[in-house]
Formats: sequence, structure tokens, C-alpha cells
Amino acid sequence: MEEYITSPHNISIKRVKMLHHKKYRDIYGQYLVEGVKMVKEAVEQGESIWALVVARGFDWSGFKEQLNVGVDSLRVLIVEDRLFSSISDTQTPQGLMAVVNKKEYRLEQLLCRPSFFIAVLDQIRDPGNLGTIIRTLDAAGGDGVVLLKGCADPYNPKVVRSTMGSIFRVPLYEVDDHIDFFNRLLEAKAHILVSHLHGSNLFEWPGGYDKIAVVIGNESEGVRQEICGFASSLVKIPMRGGTESLNASVAAGILIYEVLRKSKQIAP
Repeated sequence: MEEYITSPHNISIKRVKMLHHKKYRDIYGQYLVEGVKMVKEAVEQGESIWALVVARGFDWSGFKEQLNVGVDSLRVLIVEDRLFSSISDTQTPQGLMAVVNKKEYRLEQLLCRPSFFIAVLDQIRDPGNLGTIIRTLDAAGGDGVVLLKGCADPYNPKVVRSTMGSIFRVPLYEVDDHIDFFNRLLEAKAHILVSHLHGSNLFEWPGGYDKIAVVIGNESEGVRQEICGFASSLVKIPMRGGTESLNASVAAGILIYEVLRKSKQIAP
């Protein structure tokens, strides 16, 4: 169903603008996805889409021909190019965005599994780092990302872009009470692996656990000390050069793949 909109005061356009703010993403349970590649992926993977927004100058007919699924049942808002630019979050808009309904994930369903591998993020505030970590866990076949209070909003448009579509596949769990969460991990008999400046060599860590939670802190402060108290193991990435720390997403990538390698969940 296609609707033609010219006014910036249209109620649907106002709704789209609101979704640039976390408050309204939380209220409506929706977030924005921009760009041809990611919107195509959202449609073809069957994401729940509230509406597509298309600029008049965008080749909408050509885009529909590229899809492997039909879009006749979707609500499509056709807007003037200038209006699209005013609601876009990018400097060079491609003329296509989607309003996607968030998925709901329950920690209970994850923690009761006989095996799982998750990344737990403590105060990762940079949207690019957060999105890249989500993307890395997706690439490695992990089971989810847990965001403790103080992390960037995973549905921030910059985070969404950085995931390159992984946000559609990786379960995200936002946790307010981190003490309760770690107690539940221990009850589930998970091995809690914490990245720490004074930990042992990551590459000497034996691995081989069925349930693993890797905890990654931000690069300036690391993982909070009260969380380190829950650790089954403290590890660090050895550095032979002069730098004292790595970018959080780079460190996360090394940790994730080393853990999975030693858990024999990926081919050597």
C-alpha cells in the first residue's frame, strides 16, 4: 500500500523523526534502518516492518524487482527528496529506509540451554564499537549480546549501520541489574570469562566449556571491579608492542574467536 506524503507535519513522518531518539524507540518498540542493502535484507529476512519510507527520486520499481519476496502487503510512504533528507540520519541519503519493530528476547530461554556462547558488554558507549561487536559475534555464530546498563543504545542508527545487518540475527538482551544477571549466569553454571588488564594470557586459557559468557569493558575503564568478582577466569590479550590497550571492538573480536576456537565450535 503506497501513500504519497508532502508535508513534514504528517503524523507518520513525525513518528519517523521521533525514532531518532531513544525515548521514542523505547516507547514504540521500533527503530530505523537506512540504505538499500540493509532494507533489502530486512525485507527478505521477514523482519516485522511498520513502514518503508521512499524518496521520490529513488528507483523504487527497480528495487522491488531485485527483491526475492513481494512487498505488496507493506506500507510504503513515498516522500519528496527534500523531506526524506530531513528525516535521514546520514549525510548522503540513499532514499530508502524502514521502520522496523524490535524483536523481544527473553534471557530465561537463553540461560536454560545446555550450551551457549554470549558476549556481555560493560559500558561500551561508542556506537561504532558496539555495532562491530554485534557483527563479529554474528560472524562467529554466537548466541547473543548482553548489554549492561551504561552501554550505547543498540538501536541507535549509528549502531544499526555498524552491524551491517547482524542486528536482524543476533539476539540482544538489555540488562539493568547486572548483579542479578551475573548471579543467574552462575546458577546456570556458565563460565564467566572477563577481559582484564591483570588477567592471565588469553592464549593459555584452556577453554572447553559448554556455557561461556565473555565480558568486555570499555577501553578507558575496562570491566568494573564488582563484575570482575564474578569471573571464572580473568584473561588479557598479550601485547608485545608499546600500546597498553586495544580498541574495544578489536579486543572483542580476538576474544570471541579464541574462545570459540578452544570451545571447538569453529573449524581450526
